[in-house]
Amino acid sequence: MSVAIDSPFTAEELEPTMRPLLEASLLPRRAYTDEAVAEWELRNFFLGGWVCIGHVSAFAERGAYLTVELGGESLLFVEGNGFYNVCRHRGARLVTEREGTMRRLQCPYHAWSYGFDGTLKNAPHTTGLTDFDPACNGLRAIRTEVVGGLVFADVSGVAPPLADHVGALAAHLDAYRTGELRRAARIDYDVAANWKAIAENYSECLHCPGVHPELNRLSHYQSGHDFEGPGAWCGGSMTLTKDDADTMALNGGHGGRPSIAGVDPRVVLYFALFPNCLVSLHPDYVMLHTLWPRGAGRTHVTCEWFFEPETMDREGFDGSDAIGFWDLVNRQDWEVCELAQLGLGSAGYTPGRYTEAEGTVHDFDRMIAEAYLR
Repeated sequence: MSVAIDSPFTAEELEPTMRPLLEASLLPRRAYTDEAVAEWELRNFFLGGWVCIGHVSAFAERGAYLTVELGGESLLFVEGNGFYNVCRHRGARLVTEREGTMRRLQCPYHAWSYGFDGTLKNAPHTTGLTDFDPACNGLRAIRTEVVGGLVFADVSGVAPPLADHVGALAAHLDAYRTGELRRAARIDYDVAANWKAIAENYSECLHCPGVHPELNRLSHYQSGHDFEGPGAWCGGSMTLTKDDADTMALNGGHGGRPSIAGVDPRVVLYFALFPNCLVSLHPDYVMLHTLWPRGAGRTHVTCEWFFEPETMDREGFDGSDAIGFWDLVNRQDWEVCELAQLGLGSAGYTPGRYTEAEGTVHDFDRMIAEAYLR
């Protein structure tokens, strides 16, 4: 992450969160409700360091692209190369769709065109200009790298190495061969809750018996254990405790798909990578959430599901059992996150205590607190 300027919180305000788990309290209320804090986070966390924009399979085809709206900026990624989504002539937005493929990258305003590497290919009526060098008028690039099949962007260009940011999480991603998987589905959600509240909810399952009965029947909410290691992430495992379940899916967890080679077929791994990446590694598929703040009290969430190519190529492949299961669980989560957001805005709320079973939530919040002060 880049150096933060004028942190929205003092060390004294964050000290209760930085205490050991059994003594700690949650982040200050303003962290979830104050628009000035949300704007600071966009500048320093999302535009000032590494963010996950998606999976490499999004760029498998010639001319494949993604766009991301972040903190007032539109970012364009074509075949894995990142740019500001801005024409160098009069500033027109180049691409307006969320994702797709293009034959060429041409401005819809005055027809300046660019290569997929950002170089300026054609600029009508510029041959007679003084001191106009096409080589200096390509698209403004954004630092982009891939780890474990996930694509990351650093708009600031000065964040520490991505390998340090991802740390030991890379080994878990590689074990599931995430770079080789293909996307089967994407669902976008508009959630009336702060992005940190969504990540905190993801990082615990104490709410699962009451909120997710379908999930709790497959995996006991206290199963598994937390993982540790270098990098800006937290998370751990849960176990499929239902004897005949082979994955997290509808139909009692009977997916009927082969497990990814070399992984534990009874374990699901859940990781939150600062700031916006939630990745869930199942025996037979991988699920990715990316979080995109839209102010203090709203978050755009993209959820994607990835399977092995050979599994998707099998006759009769149908991933809807996994997709439908998590679409249900997602919507249950969004409902309680929105309820929490309503309470966080109340004058009657003061930061609550973590329970002894919320170690991963505490780990995530400590990452946030440390980042505020860094």
